[in-house]
Amino acid sequence: MTLPERQRLILKEIVDRYIRRREPVSSRMILDDYGLLVSSATVRNDMNDLEAAGYIEKPYASSGRIPTKKGYRFFVDWLLDLSELTKKERLEVVEAYGVRCLEVGETMRQTAFLLGNITGYAGFVIPPRLEETRLDRVVLIRMEPRMVLLIIVSDIGVIEHRLIPLEKDLPEEEIDRVTQLINDNLCGVSLDAVRELTLEDGPEGWYEPPVRQALLVLRHILERRNRQRLYFEGILNLADSLQEVAPAHAMKRFVKLINAVQDERAFTEAIRTIRGDREGVMAAVSSCPLPGLEEYSVVSSDYRPHSGILGVIAPLWMDYGKALSTTSYIANRLEALLVGSCKAGLRGQDGG
Repeated sequence: MTLPERQRLILKEIVDRYIRRREPVSSRMILDDYGLLVSSATVRNDMNDLEAAGYIEKPYASSGRIPTKKGYRFFVDWLLDLSELTKKERLEVVEAYGVRCLEVGETMRQTAFLLGNITGYAGFVIPPRLEETRLDRVVLIRMEPRMVLLIIVSDIGVIEHRLIPLEKDLPEEEIDRVTQLINDNLCGVSLDAVRELTLEDGPEGWYEPPVRQALLVLRHILERRNRQRLYFEGILNLADSLQEVAPAHAMKRFVKLINAVQDERAFTEAIRTIRGDREGVMAAVSSCPLPGLEEYSVVSSDYRPHSGILGVIAPLWMDYGKALSTTSYIANRLEALLVGSCKAGLRGQDGG
């Protein structure tokens, strides 16, 4: 159903005012706030039509109207091409990424924090799929006798660095040889395949103690990384937002939310189900299939490479303009960082 232009305008104003004021909207409020050149009776009739069509509703008999899920959905669609971050907020994102960050996990965590901090909601980042991310190389650096630093570099940057104790002291030349052997055989292999690597199937020299030790640590790290499916920051922001509008049910809804996001696998699968094959920023208004998130909206975007997803979760009355623009902008920034900056920064340091 296509709404007449005036009803579209009135609906936009109702949703916008409710998001800002958190109170039911009457026809008089619409006329006073926005100065529409029509009568109060005309606005009331249009609001009755919008209510009949399921875009707005009365929380109780004598009140003004509030948006329904359908009304929020209309508002989100309208905002998709209009919203834009302020200059100050853009600068905050750029400055946060200003120091070249080589560690992918910390970059994801920082990104989730930025999403939550700028929007005032809960920000999340789902890392790229392990089976699509490829090993660029490993770096072994002798730190002291019988101790080396292992750095794992993927095609999106450094994913881990860890000190490894050795069974015996090794000269620099031997450490370089071990590094070369691993890189010659594993460069370009998916991290998922490296994680499932069978040492018995390796080339000559695979059984040597220092090589074997480095590979075992590499597999262990990637196994742990495979379990890290989600970075989530700012969940306490939602407690305040829920308390503002629905204090009687705020704690119950907040606890359900916490339980939902604790299952990282289920949350990740739910977000991927919502998005399907769609690219770019999108909003799911009260349509998340995960129990506990049914009454929330999710604004998300994919980012390259390898099917990563980030976004924010908030109640239905969230500021969709802010959420959409923030999510889109930060997704672009994160994508640019992962595609080039991290790997270039490490190569600049080690002379590769």
